[in-house]
Amino acid sequence: MTFLRAVALLLLLQPAVAAVTLEAGVARVAITPPAGYVMGGYTAREGPSTGIHDELNATVLLLKANGVRVAIVSCDLRSFPSLRVVTEARARGLADQVLIASTHTHSGPMTWEDQRWPSPGSSWFATTEDKILRAIGEAAASLFPARIAAGTGEIYLGHNRRLVSRRGGVTMLWRNAEKRPTGPLDPTVGVIRVDDEAGKVRAVLVNYACHAVILGPDNREISADYPGAMVRAIEREFPGSLALFIQGGAGDINPYLDKQPVAQDGFGEAEKMGKALAGEAVRVARRLSPSALNGRMLMSSEVLTFADRQKAGTKVHAGVTTLLIDERIAICTMPGEPFVDHQIALRDKSEVARTFLFGYTYSEGGEWVGYIPTIRAAVEGGYGAGSNTRIEIGAGEAMVDRAIASLYRLAGKLKDTPNP
Repeated sequence: MTFLRAVALLLLLQPAVAAVTLEAGVARVAITPPAGYVMGGYTAREGPSTGIHDELNATVLLLKANGVRVAIVSCDLRSFPSLRVVTEARARGLADQVLIASTHTHSGPMTWEDQRWPSPGSSWFATTEDKILRAIGEAAASLFPARIAAGTGEIYLGHNRRLVSRRGGVTMLWRNAEKRPTGPLDPTVGVIRVDDEAGKVRAVLVNYACHAVILGPDNREISADYPGAMVRAIEREFPGSLALFIQGGAGDINPYLDKQPVAQDGFGEAEKMGKALAGEAVRVARRLSPSALNGRMLMSSEVLTFADRQKAGTKVHAGVTTLLIDERIAICTMPGEPFVDHQIALRDKSEVARTFLFGYTYSEGGEWVGYIPTIRAAVEGGYGAGSNTRIEIGAGEAMVDRAIASLYRLAGKLKDTPNP
């Protein structure tokens, strides 16, 4: 493995002697495509979308401290790698980095795979980039003094969809209505709450690992699936706030009722799961006490280069970002579908009290890398590990280790040059 380039905004200023001012901005824009566009997520789906069940949105939480601006964008899409959004936001002075996180709904449109619909000169993809940039600009123009806190809860809403036999080999357990025990699994619900100085909740970010596939290929109506229901439920509990859903290491995690037929209350089941997750997130958010920063917000971004398992001699470039907020909140991104063990390993290795893996999140550059299995899963095989994956074996572990090294470096505990 070689490293293509590294961009580290360490901003090692003079030691802080007082609390650093944290500012935040929030914004939302609808990004729902019109009916008639090809939907993404299932090869078994027949035909384009026929209507819109619920809106798809891009929700922005912009954080600014000690001169660093980071825009976290939660998109109700399967994936949305856009170097244009990242570079233009930077060029316009809106954000030093943009984390484009996808909820991974399988009831949304094709995105980067088709950038010519409905016409090359006016594509839905380019229009969506424009909308996201405007929303980032809106958030940047409406910053307010903010306080922040993070916490965790837990809820079991999904299962590991890989059944590994004692003799080796993997059977895919896509659906698990009986809720049979499976593993590995991480029921952690991560919550970041942002308040204004008056104590009003302005943003609630929820990090959870589970595919957004309650709705299956029989559904041809655009929908945000359970993450959309979660957002609506949280915002009812905190009027005036915006909620964001960020996927974790969901590469091998499915909801119990995977691909629930529409005729068997598929939309109702998505709503039910979203409300259940919202209930736990609200419980965690209510017990948090957001405070000002005692330290700084620091960020490191780089593009890592890995071999392509499918094409000999070809490289896969993965942009990753590490964000350290006050040495009490850490965020690490992966531009694809990491298996849940990566999420668990990141948290176990980190010394930061609240460490979150943002899977399905494009940032510095590179490309969408697809499934990111563990080494063990690659040995076992199966969907996403032995097939339908292309990134070099061990890439996920390398990303986790790079993130941990970045956190130590940002905290000033690790020097690149060893002592003589």
